[in-house]
Amino acid sequence: MSLSGTNGRVPYDEEVGFLPTSKDSPDTNENEAGQKDTYRLLTREDLMQLDSKEPLWLRLRWGLFILFWIVWIGLLLAAILIIVFTPKCPPRPVLPFWRSSAGYWVNPFAYADSTGDKIGDLRGLVERLGYIKSTIGAGFIVLSSIFSGQFTNDQKTLGLVDDFYTIDPAAGTMEDFKYFVRSCHKNGIHVVLTMDFNSVSAKHSWTDSTSMLEPYPSGGRISRLGGDARTVIQGTGYYSVLGSQFVDLNLRESVTLDRVSDVAKFWLNEGIDGILLDNVAFYVENSAEPTAPITKELGSKWFAKYPTSQIYLNESVEVVRRIRKVVDEMSESSGKPKLLAVDAGNTGYGISEKEDPSMQYLGTKDSPAAHVVVSRQFVKQRGWKASPTNPLVINNNILTYDMLSVDDRDSMALAAASTTDPRQSDLVALASTFLLPGTCLLYYGSELNEETRNTKFTADFYPFDEKTVFTGSNETDVLLSQLAMPWDQSGVGFSAMLSNVTSFTEYLKAFKFNETVESATSSGRGITSLSLVQDLVAIRKNESLLWGGFRMLQPSRITEELNFEIFERKAEGFPAFIIVLRKESNAVSGTFDFSSVCPSIIPKIIYPPNRNFPIDQPVSSQRVYLKSDGQPMIYVFKCE
Repeated sequence: MSLSGTNGRVPYDEEVGFLPTSKDSPDTNENEAGQKDTYRLLTREDLMQLDSKEPLWLRLRWGLFILFWIVWIGLLLAAILIIVFTPKCPPRPVLPFWRSSAGYWVNPFAYADSTGDKIGDLRGLVERLGYIKSTIGAGFIVLSSIFSGQFTNDQKTLGLVDDFYTIDPAAGTMEDFKYFVRSCHKNGIHVVLTMDFNSVSAKHSWTDSTSMLEPYPSGGRISRLGGDARTVIQGTGYYSVLGSQFVDLNLRESVTLDRVSDVAKFWLNEGIDGILLDNVAFYVENSAEPTAPITKELGSKWFAKYPTSQIYLNESVEVVRRIRKVVDEMSESSGKPKLLAVDAGNTGYGISEKEDPSMQYLGTKDSPAAHVVVSRQFVKQRGWKASPTNPLVINNNILTYDMLSVDDRDSMALAAASTTDPRQSDLVALASTFLLPGTCLLYYGSELNEETRNTKFTADFYPFDEKTVFTGSNETDVLLSQLAMPWDQSGVGFSAMLSNVTSFTEYLKAFKFNETVESATSSGRGITSLSLVQDLVAIRKNESLLWGGFRMLQPSRITEELNFEIFERKAEGFPAFIIVLRKESNAVSGTFDFSSVCPSIIPKIIYPPNRNFPIDQPVSSQRVYLKSDGQPMIYVFKCE
């Protein structure tokens, strides 16, 4: 076919088509005009014939085939090498809520009144959840006992239990409790409820079942207060370690264990996220009268005649294990972790030089009991209510902490105050509870760093003229741990009914409270103990402080002479923290070398403020000049 005379274009009257195939070939398609377009695909024979005539195409196909597999295998090997030699992500343990956040330990009766009776209640506590969650930054609340009889009883004594299944009317109703739990969960706050199964009031329905009550030993027994531990129920004497208003439960009996297990199960079904068992050291006591006192007598036969062999028995651990079984079953059925915490209670005995007897309530690895145990390491005098034979054991500092068992540290619930240990003015002890391994429990009002001391004052608001079993004893009255929350000078923050009276102001003066929440959060205040707590809660979210190890940095002669306590917190794969604490009142200074830990450090918390350590500005760690003017000193450095 010639294209001449057509300017290189195909003439319209000529046809161009594929080579014809057979009429019935499947490779025949019909175009839009209904005409037949025919073509033929290459067969294997065609390809072989082409390869024989044009070997270049054969070599090209084999080359592409080999190149494909070389590239594919190379990519596979590269991926394997990247996986093998790339640094692995550091391990991140899945922490339960009591390890991943700080707890706020609160007495609802003393916190906020919503009904106008000048007694705190559950709905008043709901109104303050914003403060607990946003201002403090707590992730869970530990409620002290709220059972019927706790406040409302005819003995005018705090702490009785008339019924484990109902709420004390002063605190609210069951509907109020359910509303409180829902509100907490809505705000991302877990709820832990305190239960004391050591004793009940003499009016509790369980006293009708005499097998559930602890018999009074024939040889007599001394109560915790130093008097006769005998209480009479329907003409029969029973044992009561806390006085005649109470009667101890016989927790050796299976029927009693069944009853207390049912109580635990009931409240877990009501939506709480954990239980704090109180007074556990008294759950099962030694019936034989021990000897060999370990403390100096302080006006009480309890310390003269009854050392710790009277209490802290392994049988009490078995009771905790029984409750743990209930908690674990509820955790499994709900798919959410539930906490079992233990507080040994006000035994009068604190922590010894190298042992905290309360830690036995953790059980063993093969047979666990509590998840955490409240440690009195940083409360006043480490929990000692009488003078120990070794006066050095009352020092609540990092050095005595370092002497305790390493295995127990992650399971300690550290607090600077408790329901039986009054608040203290000790910022270093308070800061330590946030900066060390374990669970942090901030007792309500401790964020203001105001110490409470015995004084004669009766208010026209909670706790009114109520008393505790320790009122009038030679020990510090535990009523000091139950005082109304100092929201402001007028008392309106606690109860609207105090707006036109001066009683709350007089109360603050009587107990020498200089700080309130209102004053601590006022504009222009600068650094306060409350703002320090906020910083500590925030920095505790760092990995090394959440689950990292603890190591005292090698002390030097100058460190020991100047009384600086310096330690490191480090989690594998994450920046370490260096913490410097000092609580002595004399002014000192010294130069320290932290280069063995890291080349440079970043100041994160500097208290009191020091312009030579600007926050978040890296400094060399080789020569660090530390100066204390006699104020409590809390320095937290992050390794860079």
